[in-house]
Amino acid sequence: MQTESVFIVSFVLLVLSAAIVRLVISSGGLPSIYSSLIYIPLAIVGLLFGFRVGLLFGAIVAIVMGPFALSYPFISDNLVSTGWFFLLMSCTFVPVITGLVSSTLKTTLRREQHAKFRHQETGLPNIKALLGYFKSLSKNPRLSDESLFDIIDIRLKNFDDIQQKIGTEKAHRLVKLMAKQLSELLGNQVHFGQASDNELIGVQHAAEKENHDVQDNLKEYLQKEVQAEDGTSYQLDPSASILRVNKRQLTESSQEVLNRSRERAYRVKDSDDILSFFDESKPAKQQSSFSKQFSDALINNEMSLLYQPRLSTVTGHFESLEVSSRWLHPTRGDIVFSEFSSMIKENQLTKEYLMWMIESCFKDLSQFAQQQRQPKVSIDISLGEYVEPNVLYALANKIQTTDYPPTRICIEVLDSALMNLTPKTRTYLEKLHNIGCNIIADHFGEGFSTIQSLFKLPVDAIKLSDELIHSAGSNSDAKRQLASIVKIAHAKGLRTIATGVNSKEKLLLLKHIGCEELQGSVLTPPVLKEALPWERIK
Repeated sequence: MQTESVFIVSFVLLVLSAAIVRLVISSGGLPSIYSSLIYIPLAIVGLLFGFRVGLLFGAIVAIVMGPFALSYPFISDNLVSTGWFFLLMSCTFVPVITGLVSSTLKTTLRREQHAKFRHQETGLPNIKALLGYFKSLSKNPRLSDESLFDIIDIRLKNFDDIQQKIGTEKAHRLVKLMAKQLSELLGNQVHFGQASDNELIGVQHAAEKENHDVQDNLKEYLQKEVQAEDGTSYQLDPSASILRVNKRQLTESSQEVLNRSRERAYRVKDSDDILSFFDESKPAKQQSSFSKQFSDALINNEMSLLYQPRLSTVTGHFESLEVSSRWLHPTRGDIVFSEFSSMIKENQLTKEYLMWMIESCFKDLSQFAQQQRQPKVSIDISLGEYVEPNVLYALANKIQTTDYPPTRICIEVLDSALMNLTPKTRTYLEKLHNIGCNIIADHFGEGFSTIQSLFKLPVDAIKLSDELIHSAGSNSDAKRQLASIVKIAHAKGLRTIATGVNSKEKLLLLKHIGCEELQGSVLTPPVLKEALPWERIK
C-alpha cells in the first residue's frame, strides 16, 4: 500500500478504537456479547501492516482502556488488579499472531512467485522472466521504435557429458559461472537468463558500430575453456546465434522473437558453426537487397569462377591455379571478386559463397579430369578471421565423392584465421592435411603470426602479402625483411608464394630471393576456364 492509504486506514482504526473505548466509559462496562468486537480492528491491522504495527496498536488500545486513561468510578477493582493485564495481553497477542501469519503467507507467495521466474538449478531468470524482460523493454518510453536489441542464444552441446562426469550440481554451477562471465565480457547492459539446462539466452541494447566487436569478443570467449571455482577447466563445446531486432518487433510479439532466436541457435548448433549473426531489425526489402541480388546471381548463373595460374620459378611452368570469381551483374557489368567480397562478409554470406565456389570448382575439376587433366588448384576458404567447420567438411566430402587427388588440392587460410582455429576446425584441417591436401597460410605478413607459430600448425606454404612485396620493391629494409622471411620459411620446410606481382622488377626481385611460386598480372590475369593456357600448365 501507499503511505497515504496506510495513514487513512490507521486513522479510521484509531477512531473506531476510540469509539469503542467511549462506549465502555459511557455505559459503565462493555456488554459481554460484544467484548470480542474490540479484537476485529486489531486483527485487521496485524493482517494489513504486520505484527510490529499490530503490536503498537494493541498496546495503544489496551492503555486507552486501562486504569491509566480512565477514572476509577468507571473501572472495577478486578480490572485494575488482573483484568487490565489480561486485556493488554489479548490486545497485543491478536494483532501479533495475525501479523506473523500474514508475513508467513506473503513470504511463501513471494518465494513461489520467484520460483516461477527462476531456473530450478541455477536460480538464473527462466523463459518466463526473459519474456517479462522483453515486454518491459518494449514498453520503455525512453526507447524509440527503431532501438536495436541483440538476442544472444548460446547452446552447450556437451552439457550432458560434463554433467555425467562432474555431477549435476557442479555442472549447473559451471553454467551459472559462464552466464556471469558473459555478462562481464559483454557489459553491464546485457541481461542473461537460462532457457534450459544447456541453453543461455541474453539480451542487450545494441549499437550498429558494436556489431563486430560483440561478435569477435563472444566468438573468442566461446573457443576458450570455462574454468570452474576449483580451478579445473572444462570445454562445453558451445555454439551461439545473435538475432538483432528492433523495439517494434519486441512490442508486436516478444514470444515470436524469442522463438526465432531459439530456432536460429538450433540451426547454428546443427551446422557445427561457432557463431552466426542474423539481422532482422531492418525491413525485409532494405535488409536483404544485396543478399537477394547475390542469391539471384547464383541461381541465374551470373557468377563465374576465374583461375589465375601461378608460375614456378624452379620449372618455369604454371603449376597451380588459384580459384577466384567474377560477377556479371545485369546493370553494373563485370565485377571482380575484390569489389564485392566485403559485402559478402557484411551480409553474412561467406558460407553461402564458399559452398557455391567449392561446388562449382569440383564441377570444373571433373570436366578437367575427363580431358585427362588434373591441375593443382588453390581454394581460399577463409574470407574473415575464422574458418567455418562445415566449409571444410563440404570440401572433404567433395574430394571423397569425386575421387580427385587430394595432393592436387591446396587450401588457403588467412594466417590470422590459423591463429584462431577452434579444436573442431583444427581437427578437420589436420585430417585434410593428412590425406594429402596442401595448407597455405594466406596474407602472411599482415597479421601477428610468425614462421615459428605456423610451424606448430599443419601448414605447407606461406603466401606473402601484397603489402610486404610492395614495400620490398622500394625499401631496402623491407627487402631484407622479405628475404629473411623466405630464408626462414625454407629452413622450416615451407614453400613461399608471392602474389601481386605486377611488374618485371618485382618478378626479378622475388626470383632472386628464392620465392618458389609467383602470381600476378605481369604473368597472367585471372581467366575463365575456357581461356586457361594448358600448354604451360603442368
